[in-house]
Amino acid sequence: MTRPRLLSLTLFALLIVTPFARADRIVTMDGRQVVAKKARKEGEGYRLEFEYGTIELKDGAQVKAVEIEGDMSDYEPQDDNERDKLEKGFVRYQGKWMSKRAYETELNKEAERRREEADAALAYADWQNALEMESKYFNIRTNTSPELMEYYADLLDAYYKMMKRELGIMPTPSMRGVKLWVNIYKSREEFTKKTQMSPGVAGFFRPQLDRSNLNFYHDYPEPSTSQWVGLHECTHLLTYLLDQEFRPQIWINEAVADYFGSSDIEVKKGKVTITPGKLQTDRVLTVQQAIRDGNAIGLEQLFLIDRANFQAFEYAHAWSFVYFLNNGAKGKYKKGFASFFKDLYSLKGIEYSNEAGYGGSGKAKVVTPEAIREMLLKKIKVKDVKSLEEAWHEYIAGISVDAPEARLKRGLRFVMMWEFEDALPDLTAAIDAGILDPRAFAARARAYSSKGDEGKAAEDMAKAIELDPLNAQFRHDLSNYMIGLNPRIFFKDVSDWVSDNANLGAARDQAGLAMELDPDNREFERWFDVLNVAAKNSAAQE
Repeated sequence: MTRPRLLSLTLFALLIVTPFARADRIVTMDGRQVVAKKARKEGEGYRLEFEYGTIELKDGAQVKAVEIEGDMSDYEPQDDNERDKLEKGFVRYQGKWMSKRAYETELNKEAERRREEADAALAYADWQNALEMESKYFNIRTNTSPELMEYYADLLDAYYKMMKRELGIMPTPSMRGVKLWVNIYKSREEFTKKTQMSPGVAGFFRPQLDRSNLNFYHDYPEPSTSQWVGLHECTHLLTYLLDQEFRPQIWINEAVADYFGSSDIEVKKGKVTITPGKLQTDRVLTVQQAIRDGNAIGLEQLFLIDRANFQAFEYAHAWSFVYFLNNGAKGKYKKGFASFFKDLYSLKGIEYSNEAGYGGSGKAKVVTPEAIREMLLKKIKVKDVKSLEEAWHEYIAGISVDAPEARLKRGLRFVMMWEFEDALPDLTAAIDAGILDPRAFAARARAYSSKGDEGKAAEDMAKAIELDPLNAQFRHDLSNYMIGLNPRIFFKDVSDWVSDNANLGAARDQAGLAMELDPDNREFERWFDVLNVAAKNSAAQE
């Protein structure tokens, strides 16, 4: 995925004031690019100097390349050719050796390009002026970037084609050719504010008379999360196209969205390929634990469950049943399940009743759970429900999963849904089992912060930074925890409140590093400005 190259106003201001500012570029093995004032080899790793601190990379294996640019005063030439260029006063910039004059010209061009990008970014950063485009099947609106807008357009179009192939998605005559709106916000905070949804909601599809729409946000630190949420909710959009008045039963509706939304995504030469049915080890673990404890949900219970009683535990069982029907028993249920899905959602060969208050039409067509049960069993050619249930449970119980990894994944999912009490045991178990994934400590930090324990949150976030020192989001969050704040609570102005905090200076520096590591993120810049002003006010009062 292309990361948008937007310029923070603070960095741009620095470029204007000092157009010939010297900097080194670091490219990591996972594709991140970091610009430091100076990057030099130190032992087995690198020492990176920034305006607001120094970062030591102990393991040089995570660095793919370092480009020493401009300041060559302590640069060690690699060969006679480089030694000759240094003697002639040449400098290295973006992998090329050039004269000082050519170097300054290039910096001016770079400053101008960044200024143009900054102006363009400001134009659509406000949701009121968001970018819009029309893809083959959707209307897309976003204030992320042109690159991400095109990526999601391609992704959702590819998903539509895949679902049409797999399940025979065919819109009703009134919806054929209609392109529904997809709104993609640049942050979870903005998504929550603009949609007025609860903080635990990461995305939703809203059917309505004038403008049905799909809504989610782009998670820059974890883009795979955005992809999963987007495809999951897009499934609800596509089933809506089959019949705008059908109110599906909760277990089948969510299980299908989860099964097909959990896909492997591959992008080659601009073409997106989607393979549905990715194994969700955290959901497998939940069902396996339930089977061992003797409280697994049975099929008859699953068939009759209502929306009010459908929570994460039931969610895992519903997904696992649909996963079994598509992958278990040597594939003998897959074709029948696809036929069941298509006929159910298009209300073909099944009776329904009319109710009020659902969907864009304000009407609802409702099929009884019993009728859905009978249609499914008929389509997959099963008469003995108990034997089917045993085969399902046996199949899921036999899936090999790495328990610590599965608990980490489940803990991360709980945090994404703001279910922090449920997340803590899983994250702690994963960490205690030896998991050294920085996401585990960062997620547990959020869970501790939700309980008001910013001290433990800061300790965990410091560990996450030790494991991933170039992660800007981690440093931004740590700067909040250091002064006793939760970074996901939306303060308007906290400068007066933080002025007397003993950790203010250190928190300001962490916020500054976050801004330097990710100058595209204007929220990081805004937060740094708050802490910087507070630190200056505090210093003036001493």
